[in-house]
Amino acid sequence: MSGDDSFGGAWLVSEYVYDPDGTYRGSVAQRREVVQIAEGHLRVTQLCEPAAELAGHPMAGFAGEWVFELEVAGTQRRYLGPDVVGLGIEWQPGAMTGQGLWPRFGYEFESYSVLVAPDRQLTGGFFSRAGRSVADIVGVAVPESSGIAPRLDLMAPAPDPGDRWHLHREVGPMLVAVAWPSPSQRRRLWAISDRLGATGTVLTEFLDDGERSVSVVVG
Repeated sequence: MSGDDSFGGAWLVSEYVYDPDGTYRGSVAQRREVVQIAEGHLRVTQLCEPAAELAGHPMAGFAGEWVFELEVAGTQRRYLGPDVVGLGIEWQPGAMTGQGLWPRFGYEFESYSVLVAPDRQLTGGFFSRAGRSVADIVGVAVPESSGIAPRLDLMAPAPDPGDRWHLHREVGPMLVAVAWPSPSQRRRLWAISDRLGATGTVLTEFLDDGERSVSVVVG
């Protein structure tokens, strides 16, 4: 749902689909390729295969090929269509959020993409219609050259980032926390956690404090 030079190339993605109430519904296997087509312009191609258990769910319609172009303008990423239109923000290289619309799919989106290692991405977001959430997505991606589709530990508990957040959304093994602007104009946007096997949990925080900083903590 977002991409820049840090996310270039071909990736294998496993996305896990949850209803807004936290009920797990199934997975989507994806191949995503990001290529440069001109100076400051990228093309993103996503080939998606929803699992059979998603039959009847809105995400079943996510099957097939989706293509959109993306313009890089400073820290902004403008999604130019045809399959995604909207705007993304690069908080620092390898860390982005986005929002907009998938016109052909028929849903609005909010997304996040975090490159926590050169060969590992955390990605996902929320699909909604008229502001009403229909699917919460968490995903993990590895380079296609690895030859092995990535997996998340669906039984891993989501960590608690504390009481600093106005809104918590626990989605399977991840926790996404969104906060609204505070009087101090320090705004925490997202916290994303992923169990990385024996290495523990990666917790990524986007902070808007005038420096667009991102912290990644492994522990």
